[in-house]
Amino acid sequence: MASATVVKTELKRVFQLFISYAREDAKIAIAVSNALQTALGPSAEVFIDSGLPYGLNFEDEIRKRLDETDALVVIDSETLKPPFGWTGTELGRFMHAMENDPANRDFKRRIIPVYGEKPSDVLARHEGIKVGISRGTLSATPQEYEAGLQDLAWNHPSVVFLRALQIDVDHLLKAANGVEIPHSPDQRDLPEVVRQMQLAIFNYLKTTPESTLKPQKQITIRTSEAALNANDGELPDDALLIPVGSGMPMSIFGIDNSVEMDWGEFKRQTQRSDFRNSWVDAITGVVTSSKELEVDNSQVIISNDETHTYRVILTTGTKYYDGVREYNLYFVEYLRRRDLGDRETTLLLKGLNLFCCFRFMFLEENSEFSSLNCAIARKLTDFAREMERELNLVNRDAQELGVSKASVLVPYVEKSRILAMIAAWRPLEIRIRGLLSQIRNAGADAEQFRAPLVAALSELETSLHPLNAAAITEMAEKLKRHIAAA
Repeated sequence: MASATVVKTELKRVFQLFISYAREDAKIAIAVSNALQTALGPSAEVFIDSGLPYGLNFEDEIRKRLDETDALVVIDSETLKPPFGWTGTELGRFMHAMENDPANRDFKRRIIPVYGEKPSDVLARHEGIKVGISRGTLSATPQEYEAGLQDLAWNHPSVVFLRALQIDVDHLLKAANGVEIPHSPDQRDLPEVVRQMQLAIFNYLKTTPESTLKPQKQITIRTSEAALNANDGELPDDALLIPVGSGMPMSIFGIDNSVEMDWGEFKRQTQRSDFRNSWVDAITGVVTSSKELEVDNSQVIISNDETHTYRVILTTGTKYYDGVREYNLYFVEYLRRRDLGDRETTLLLKGLNLFCCFRFMFLEENSEFSSLNCAIARKLTDFAREMERELNLVNRDAQELGVSKASVLVPYVEKSRILAMIAAWRPLEIRIRGLLSQIRNAGADAEQFRAPLVAALSELETSLHPLNAAAITEMAEKLKRHIAAA
């Protein structure tokens, strides 16, 4: 198709069109611009910002063009978001100009949406160009789509619209210039104009993603450098948590929806969970560590339902010139290995592992969370944080290993011993967890809870050491006999 030549110097008045589009739709905008310029010929000037001369102030020139524009053509695709970005700004300014037009203006300004199947609500009352290329249409090959355009005729909606626009522009220009401007052969073949526009848009859309699957659990955290510095290593309450993809990341924390929320709201919604403190620690730790050379990607959390364990990994940290910071976190689930071999051997090994982990944590002289280490720990808050995290992991292990129910262990450990362990541990766990929470929330006043925590850990050692040792011995003997008999 030959392009029409714009003859501005011979005319007192030309029809001004302005193409407004999101950057993602640049190729659609160019196809529409070419079609409009061809259909209207020298009677019109179609402006698209890619044609701005160098050296002009971008914003000033856009405003000037909008003030002079007769018709705003809005590329209304899925990327159009009227409240945001240049597309919305241009639309809002033009609507304001329409409202303030003088009564004697020679042409009533109009908005022309270019849309797929249905225009967005903000543009629904304006007549426009229906491209009509749907997801189903895009399943065709370019050859099949082009063949279907051969029957495009004068009753096609886009052809009808362009012909009506031609008539309006012809009347305007004849009144303004005193002469009728003849149509070129290209202008008279509007079905071909629309055919070329449709084909260009189709060929571009065929190169765009049909869908993007993001099954990973991913959250972007957005805050500012000033807010981070002011909160002394903690995330500010107004930091924004933005769920990403289709993986429903907020379900990890027992939150049913996956909508944006601020950090303060996240803490409020999760305050009743036993794991809330460990979640806060892990996310904060990963984010704040990014200010150092080595990012701490070793943080591990447990899901609210205690059935999944995730490693929290910072994939990108972005700092903007305006001070905004964004942190992209992935929550990668730990691999859960299948049980292999004899069920009895498996249960005996799982039970031994759980009892040994408990022993290593609390009941040996060099155990990290012994009463002695608690008494001499320099930073009690760090001690409490690590201990709470390990308690959560032990509970998770019990759930995952399938030995959290006492009945599973009864064949391998004397029933009275199991009942004695449960009777001693449950009230101690509640007491210890309460003290850990108080220490973490007390800040500079945490020291007042050291002595009560040392006392609770001493009681744990006294009451559970012999029971734990006897259970390990009993299970080890049964495992030895079972393997020998196999």
